[in-house]
Amino acid sequence: MQRHRIRPRELGFAYTAHRTADHILATLNRNNLFLIRDDEVLKEDRRLVAFKYFNVRPWIVENIKRALRLGLQNTRGRRILDLGTGFGYFPYVCEFMEHEAEASDIEGHRLYDRVIAALGVNRRHHRIQPFEPLPASERGIFDYVTAYQVAFNRPDLPVAWGPPEWAFFIDDVLENQLADGGQLHLELNWSFKIGNWYDEASRRLFARYHARCVGNEIHIYKR
Repeated sequence: MQRHRIRPRELGFAYTAHRTADHILATLNRNNLFLIRDDEVLKEDRRLVAFKYFNVRPWIVENIKRALRLGLQNTRGRRILDLGTGFGYFPYVCEFMEHEAEASDIEGHRLYDRVIAALGVNRRHHRIQPFEPLPASERGIFDYVTAYQVAFNRPDLPVAWGPPEWAFFIDDVLENQLADGGQLHLELNWSFKIGNWYDEASRRLFARYHARCVGNEIHIYKR
């Protein structure tokens, strides 16, 4: 059986994330979050799988590690746009680390709306569609555009994104959302339909943008 060693860098991130998590958790009113969790109307409205995010500490730890991997611990005042933010833990962590974060997600998800309001995350409603640009921010462009557990490409449905859809999205982010030297960071969901996170044609497209692809992670820099 082949064993995979954890890189020292990741061990360091995990150690730092667990130490930092308690400080971030101290800023949260978890009683308010649990009142939202126990709302019977919300339980009827959405699939219960979304309620896993009320297991707060592991998700805060995970989002601290995401910030550390981007190097956000080494600077201050970066502008970040988080697409498909869900509960908003990532922008909340970024704000704790003294950055300016905005978030975006679809309209009509009452559970997410309640949690986002409780956390005080700056979020706008937007549904990402093929060949439609992201809306401009009133505050200008960003140093990072991130998207974790990406669902907007719909990898297991007939409308799954291919090179044309990805090219439009990436070009729009690079031209209209990112500052010079900025980074687009994506972490895709596994597609059982294609047996990978994206198909070979999309991989070749990402290479045209000099993307660094590691597993489900795609890093594209604005040069």
